[in-house]
Formats: sequence, structure tokens, C-alpha cells
Amino acid sequence: MEKVFLKTITKQIRGVSYKPEDISKENADGFIPLLRAGNIGTSNISNLDDLVYVSEKNVSNQQYLQSGDILIAASSGSIDIVGKSVYIEKNQGYTFGAFCKVIRPNSELVNPKYVSFYFKTDYYRKTISNLAQGANINNLKNEHIDNLEIPLPDLETQNKIVAILDKAKAILDKREETIKKYDELLRATFLEMFGDPVKNEKGWEKGIIRNVVDEVKYGTSKPAEENGNFPYLRMNNITYEGYMDYSNLKYINIEEKEREKYIVQKDDLLFNRTNSKELVGKTGIFDSENEMVIAGYLIRVRSNKLANTHYLWGYLNSKHGKQTLFSMCKNIVGMANINAQEFQNIEILKPPIELQNRFKSIYLKIAQTLTTLRKSKEHIESLAGGLSQQAFKGELDFNTAVDLEVLLENDFQFFQENSNSGSIRLFLERLNTDELNENRFYEQQTYDKAKSFVFELIKEGKVKQVFDEKTKKVTLTV
Repeated sequence: MEKVFLKTITKQIRGVSYKPEDISKENADGFIPLLRAGNIGTSNISNLDDLVYVSEKNVSNQQYLQSGDILIAASSGSIDIVGKSVYIEKNQGYTFGAFCKVIRPNSELVNPKYVSFYFKTDYYRKTISNLAQGANINNLKNEHIDNLEIPLPDLETQNKIVAILDKAKAILDKREETIKKYDELLRATFLEMFGDPVKNEKGWEKGIIRNVVDEVKYGTSKPAEENGNFPYLRMNNITYEGYMDYSNLKYINIEEKEREKYIVQKDDLLFNRTNSKELVGKTGIFDSENEMVIAGYLIRVRSNKLANTHYLWGYLNSKHGKQTLFSMCKNIVGMANINAQEFQNIEILKPPIELQNRFKSIYLKIAQTLTTLRKSKEHIESLAGGLSQQAFKGELDFNTAVDLEVLLENDFQFFQENSNSGSIRLFLERLNTDELNENRFYEQQTYDKAKSFVFELIKEGKVKQVFDEKTKKVTLTV
């Protein structure tokens, strides 16, 4: 398959630069909603409750997002954020900030969505991570994108690939939407129980974080080591939404005398004190049973009897909390920072500890559901990633590439219309097993649905049951 440089089929648009007086937290006449790195989700624009607005005088015609654009994070304190991308389905009047850039494919030469799927491949992610690493802040330069090579089949083949990968994206979108709803439920519960932090309609006593914590400690500045004995938590292990992400862990060696200083315990609050401005203040609850060490860009917080860390999590991740953190952080050599003293001086409400403990119980129940949903999403991402890898290597079999999990998200009629002998054969390979495991069907309900589909296929004569003399078991075959 022919390969071309991206610069031959796309152009790059730089993000909007602005001064503090050019932005607003509220939508107003003459202001445009501005997307930042934190708004780039896995497959869609996210975190729209945290939008800022920029004066339209700062925005050129080219800097309005258009249908078919690919928005990417170009600069961040976290290498895992740099290069993240999202496809813009339609023009909604957004622009984008200076830490982002847009890749605008030439639709006469290429299917823009085909290019957008390239930006999700492992090859792209690994290449960009290696290229973008900087001393203080990770930057993605124009030449990094321009000189990437992309396989370019004919438009008909591109369209077929897009149709298949779109189906995988559809199920990811469903998972993300479900995760978003549970996340919104948790935040709505916080507001219902404690009220609006600004209005304080419930009349809670006011204080500062210093009043309700026993310990605020920085992590270690030691670098990660290849053969470290402890998992090493860094700023990218806290998501913008406020949850822990234990993927892509590094490791570090810590001497026994330093364990107490840097080891985190379950229910510790972790605060990201240094990052790019839009990401400073990411706050998560450490919920692993494993011992881990925190890096110097994180602060470990343990509360006293007046508060629990789950309440502090809810407060700092509320809309008011995010706005407070964004407005107070200061820039230092390309990064932004909130130090431990400034963190402890943040004003908070002090509701009764009994009410806080009730919120903690609700948090734990919803968090457990969210963990299950995220694991399911990771499984689907893995399946989609396999399809994508085959597509950009020119190895995709269009007769069997319909993702089974996508088929099973719909009813049996949809399954009939979109499956063929090849995909049914692959489907049966997953079912010809005595045990449920994540390499076949991740969720029990999906497995049960798959079995019901088999019964329908047997009725229609598309699937047969055969007794295997060797294994002494009944197997399924096309």
C-alpha cells in the first residue's frame, strides 16, 4: 500500500493565543467557546461544563473548527496528553486554544475520517510520544505531524475502512456516554447533599482546607527506574475528571527510611500541583490495595476528623472547585503551579462529618460501577485497536472485520443484516469455550446475549451443533 507524508494531504492550523483579559468563564456577546486539551476525550469532545470563552477579535476565520477537522493537544506537562486527538463531526462554532492545533485534511484527496482513525493508532501514539518529549513541557511541532507517513489506499478502500472502524467507535461512544452519566450522577449527588459552594444555601460553616487536614506532603523528585520495586504514580495517572488511571505505570526504588514519606494509602487524596494551566489541580482518590509511590508533581493529603477525603474530592472536582483552581494557579517556566501552602488556603464549606461519610458511601458504590464500565471500555478499545492496526497495515479482511461486540450491542435483526459466514465463524470461536473470559466476551450479559443469538442461528440453519469425538463435547460450526 502506498504511503504518503501527512503534509501532502493535510494542513495545520495553530490555536488561538490570548491574554487573561481576552477570556471569560461565561458566554457573552462577542465571545467564542474555546476548546482546550482537557476537552479532548477518547472519542468525542468532553468536559464542556468547563469551557472558557475567548473574544472573537482573537480568532481568525481559519481558527473556527470545521466539520472534518482533527483537533489535537500539541503541548502539555504530561506526555500522555500530547497528541491526543478528536474528530470534529460538525461545525458548532468552537475555536481552540494555543496548546492545541488542528489537522485539516484535504477532502478532495482523502476521507478526513480515515485520517482521524490514523491518529488513534499505536504507531502514531508511540511516534508522537518519542518526538514530543521536552525538558519542561512536551511540545508537538509542525514538522512532527508533517513528516508522519500514512498508508493511503484508494478512496473506495478508505471508505470501507471508515465504515468498519465507525462501528467500533459507536460502541465506544455508548460506553463513554454511560460512564459520563454515572459521573454526572456522582457530581449531582454532591450538589444535592451539600448545595452550591458559592451560594451556600444550606448555611454550612466556612473554613479552609488547612482546618480539615492532618497531612499535606510532596512526592519524591527521584526519576523512575527500569527495575524499580514500587509502582510510581505521576500526574498522568490522575484523569481530568478526577479518577485514578493505573495504566502506563512507571516504577521506582525507595529505601525503607523513605517509605512513610512517599507511599500512598487507600483513601489518600492526590492533588496534581504542577501541570499545564488547564490541567493543574487534577484531584483523585487513591483506591488501590497495592503500595505505590507518588512523584514530586503530586501532593498527598490525609484529612482529620472534621472531613473525609471523598468530600474534599467532590468539592475540588465541582464546577466551582475547578474554576477556583484555574484562577489561582500561576505560571512558572511554561508550567503552572499551585503549591502546598496555596492548596491548604483554599476556602471550603464544612458540613457535618456524618453527611460527608454518607457521600463517601455513595461515591464508593458509583466508583465501583465506573470501574467495571471502564474495564469494559478498555476491552472494546483493545478490539478496535486490533482492527485499526490491521486496516493501516493493509491486512483488514472486510468479510470478517465486523466487530462482534458492536453486533451484540444491537438486536438480532441487526446481527443478521451485518454478519456473514466469516464473522459468524469468529463469533462461534469465542463461544466454543467452557468458561467466560475477557478474550472472548468481557461482560456476562454480553455472553448471555451471544448464546441467545446462537439459538436463533441454529433455528435458521446457519449454525450446526456437532459432537466432537476427540473432546467428547458438542461444538458449534457454520
